[in-house]
Amino acid sequence: MWQSDFGLAKRIPLTELAQLQFRGEFFNILNRAQYGQRLSDLSASNFGQIVATVNVGPVGTGTPRQAQFMLRLEF
Repeated sequence: MWQSDFGLAKRIPLTELAQLQFRGEFFNILNRAQYGQRLSDLSASNFGQIVATVNVGPVGTGTPRQAQFMLRLEF
């Protein structure tokens, strides 16, 4: 299992003591599917098929492509 993540940041000086930081983070940027195990129940009609992904939760490895942006004021 693997996925490619990417982040980019830019600092913008406002005054001598304050600066603004803009950041973008992208998770699973290639949107690579990570499939779960095949069904191994011989009595199931879909025996041998993959019917789920590795992670069905909202975060972590194996999730769909996600992007988040941040704006931070530093002083």
